Amino acid sequence: MFARLILTVIGLACASAAALLFLPFAVLVDPLVQGAASQFPADRWIEILESLFLEDDPQEAVTTLVQLIWTVGMLVCVVPIIIVALVGGVARARSFLFYAGLTGAFAAAMPWVLRASRFAERGGQMSSAEGHLTLILFLTGVVAGTIYWLIAARGDGSVDRAGWLSGQKRG
Repeated sequence: MFARLILTVIGLACASAAALLFLPFAVLVDPLVQGAASQFPADRWIEILESLFLEDDPQEAVTTLVQLIWTVGMLVCVVPIIIVALVGGVARARSFLFYAGLTGAFAAAMPWVLRASRFAERGGQMSSAEGHLTLILFLTGVVAGTIYWLIAARGDGSVDRAGWLSGQKRG
């Protein structure tokens, strides 16, 4: 029991870390983001950063930026895998599709749930860029779910995988 708990904590930590590494990488190499970024000259990006940090209180700008990154990281990379790990542990699920697919679905749904919870006017509408970002978030969740499944959810061998028909001949 204690070993299972340790394995679960290690799996959650590794899955969250993998998602936190995958998300910025996926955003940076995404062709849609690169296309939008290439329309801005490099000095324009520097000007935006400079104006952000040269406001009345640059510490507030840094705090806001770190808080935004923290919130996105938690809502997309950590919370979905924790929810799926809890549900999978209670349901004794061992399926790769359960962990990878459900984590991906939760990660992709997080921005939409937040938008709906704030009673946004465009709650059910999606632009092509938002659909693209939703795909990136889904893939981030799939990466986290896969890592967790590989470390902690495949089973420890003590679970009878044959099912309730194991006594009957197959044929």
